[in-house]
Amino acid sequence: MDLGHIELLSPANLDTVPFDQMKIFAREIYARGGVITFSWHADNPLTNGNAWDITTDKTVASVLPGGDNHEKYKQWLDNIAAFFTSLKDEQGTPIPVIFRPYHEHTGSWFWWGQNLCTTDEFIGLWRFTVDYLCKEKKVHNLLFSYSSSGNIADKKQYLERYPGDDYIDLIGFDYYQMEGAGNKSFINSVSKVLTVLTAVAEEHNKVAAVTEAGYESIPDSLWWTEALWPAIKDHKISYVLVWRNAHNIPGHFYAPYPGTVSENDFIDFYNLPGTLFQKDVTALDIYK
Repeated sequence: MDLGHIELLSPANLDTVPFDQMKIFAREIYARGGVITFSWHADNPLTNGNAWDITTDKTVASVLPGGDNHEKYKQWLDNIAAFFTSLKDEQGTPIPVIFRPYHEHTGSWFWWGQNLCTTDEFIGLWRFTVDYLCKEKKVHNLLFSYSSSGNIADKKQYLERYPGDDYIDLIGFDYYQMEGAGNKSFINSVSKVLTVLTAVAEEHNKVAAVTEAGYESIPDSLWWTEALWPAIKDHKISYVLVWRNAHNIPGHFYAPYPGTVSENDFIDFYNLPGTLFQKDVTALDIYK
């Protein structure tokens, strides 16, 4: 789920999904023992454009302590904190979730991206966000995910803007198969990054994941077993998250549904002995 526009106190996110409905989803998923993740495509607090507004490289600096938009950004984080602290089960127990802000920071298509701020500014933004939410606002049901884009060559590059072990619980990266790229390219690229990622995870005692992945509209009828599975099967990761199925954009979907060409292959992927789905995770009782 994505929290974009919660900073504006909008009743629905940037994809028109109501935040109240997200709370219901979170309670349902938690009740059945599932894993809940949130990203945040926050608007640009300097220009008031969207998350993809990269017309200035001064945005991150403007929200750090001493910056012109620092107080404004604190209010945005207050709104985030209020949402997370409202996530409780029927007994009033806080629901634990993975929070994945400032994702794909090694690319430059978001206002927090590689060429839009310095390394120190990005690390400062991350640490301030975590400290403010956890220490100031007393939000204690979050696991923080550090998630790069897929353009990772080695551990040095991946860790360039790593804010420190005390600020990270899970590490990941986002990678999509593009039309015309071919399965072999996807497999090789994902496997290469996962080799780096799992080494970093082991050295830093973190959990690794593929935090976004997919192939828009999944036009390959065997993509699940002949592209995704070969790419991930030899690597120690906790999960793969495929991107959303848009209700308002034809063809913009990343999980199959009845009648799509990869439907049967997804069932084969589901039945592989090496994959875990909800029924398996429920049996593990991960919240015990």
